[in-house]
Amino acid sequence: MTSPSTEVDPTWYETLFDRDEWLDGVARRIPQALTLRQVDFVLEKLGLSRDAAVLDFPCGHGRHSLELARRGCQVTGVDISKRALEIARGAAAEDGLDITFVHTDMREVSFDREFDAVLNLFSSFGYLETVDDDQRVLNVAARALKPGGAFLIDVFNLHWLAGHSQEWHSPGRGDGAPILERRSFDPAERRSRATWTFLQPDGGRRDLVLELRVYGPRELTAMLEEAGLIVETTWGGFDGAVLSREASRMVVLARRR
Repeated sequence: MTSPSTEVDPTWYETLFDRDEWLDGVARRIPQALTLRQVDFVLEKLGLSRDAAVLDFPCGHGRHSLELARRGCQVTGVDISKRALEIARGAAAEDGLDITFVHTDMREVSFDREFDAVLNLFSSFGYLETVDDDQRVLNVAARALKPGGAFLIDVFNLHWLAGHSQEWHSPGRGDGAPILERRSFDPAERRSRATWTFLQPDGGRRDLVLELRVYGPRELTAMLEEAGLIVETTWGGFDGAVLSREASRMVVLARRR
């Protein structure tokens, strides 16, 4: 299985998460029940108290940040998308939640030993131009943690991706949802691509393309260790399943030395 031959702008992440197709057609359609299960998992596995300081990194439109704040955590959310942060701030204000939202690139975060936990969820790693950039993100996350603090990262499982390509059709949908979703994986480059096709009001079609670099368990463990983090546990998903080739997700818990 290989990716399509068309090139993707290496800085696609700077603008994609502001687009209506992403926010309204994909991100804001994620079921709240899934968010609740994920937050339950985070609180249980990380052993966080109600007043724990948590960095949601990146936070998108705030689906995890909001729920963590509802559970009593002191939440800071960071994201590169101004529009996503506007949505998150509006939702927090509506619910009376005190959350700090920061607009910046993940590489530029300067927190130092301030958080009990840092979360990187929903395949939010591997977007950047180089492996060095990805390493810089992990270094920033580690520095933001208090000694002994927990870092939880949720990414695609490389071994599962190597055996799966996927395509879904939703013909005739005109409610802002994609009418076609395609996923492909280039094993040589270890890059995963997702393409959503949306039907436009004028009858035309428009694609939204997301591409990221995928790391295997050993690679990611080495990068976490370089950042000063020690891997404690891995899972094959937020159901607590064992990490295996059959698991589509890889969830890793590491702690700052």
